[in-house]
Amino acid sequence: MSFEFTPEEQSRVDVANFLGIHLDPIGHVDLSTISVLSAMYFIEFIALCYQFYNRHYPPLRVKNVPLMCSMYVGAIAWFLGDIFTGGLVHIGQSHILRNCKFTLIWLRACIGVYYVTSLFSLRCFSLYYVFCKGRAFKGRVVYLSLGLTVLSIALFGVISMLVPTELTTHYEEIIDMCYTNRNYIIAVILIVWSIWIATAVMSWRMRNIPFCFNERVEIFATFMLLLAVSILNTVCLMYVTVYPASLAWRTALIYTNHVCASVGYWIVMGEATYNCMFHRAEYLQYWVTTLKEDEMERQYEYSTDLDNDIILTLVGNSEPTATTRSMFAHTLESQSLEMTKVDGSSSPQTQNSAYLVKELDNN
Repeated sequence: MSFEFTPEEQSRVDVANFLGIHLDPIGHVDLSTISVLSAMYFIEFIALCYQFYNRHYPPLRVKNVPLMCSMYVGAIAWFLGDIFTGGLVHIGQSHILRNCKFTLIWLRACIGVYYVTSLFSLRCFSLYYVFCKGRAFKGRVVYLSLGLTVLSIALFGVISMLVPTELTTHYEEIIDMCYTNRNYIIAVILIVWSIWIATAVMSWRMRNIPFCFNERVEIFATFMLLLAVSILNTVCLMYVTVYPASLAWRTALIYTNHVCASVGYWIVMGEATYNCMFHRAEYLQYWVTTLKEDEMERQYEYSTDLDNDIILTLVGNSEPTATTRSMFAHTLESQSLEMTKVDGSSSPQTQNSAYLVKELDNN
């Protein structure tokens, strides 16, 4: 993939001008855009590895690390789709990249935009289900919600693949770009906006719900960021003629898409990750104390029956004494008897206690 202004690129620009399209050549600005955003996603990958390794740390656990990992995969697919269909690279020399149904429908639309948007909406639904409906978001509800989400995306992708290319998207060799049918663009935009409307309704109904750890701010800030992304994509796809031909538009769009997604990710995960790294024991004590004071243990599925001094010892650097071990063992035994389910599986509270056992053993 060349980012130099070659004679072939000059010919491509001339052909586009003949067709009435002002085409900015692919160059070093596009290369720098890809490099910067790739570095950003690499840093997030390292952070995700750390979060997944510490996924049983209670403040991280309630953020649903597996869901965030899944959302990261969707964002990577979206990023690749933006690169290959957004005019940042030459795609004519690769049979795979020339397959616009793969790069645009699957990478950019389905696994990218559709999946990321749906997972964010699913996270809002989980909070709505717990705090508004007063029910635990686990078991069948989780599998059914996630299953319907994946099924709807897969169904949309399969139908799009079966529809003739002239009604969806195809490769235009003369300008080395994917061309997408306007009606298909409208269909994708309508699906995304319907998801945002449902998310907005859930967010509005949660406006007066008391949260312990700024979930309201997280929801509002992330919603507004991704809403801005949807608005800019709608404008580019509907009102800008062949936006990948414009260096300004394609650069603005890809930065907006992925910087906003990254900021939203850190809004959700940043505080818990930072404190897990640098203030592990103190933040856990604060976290448990806040749950106890606000009487939100049931909503967050966490037991605060453990004494704060015990917790500090368990996750801190100090050596647990025999007395501390005895107190913790007694507390854990009583909790396990109360919270183990009838079918023999352990509840989230018991899992949290097991996490503290692990921390105690590590000490």
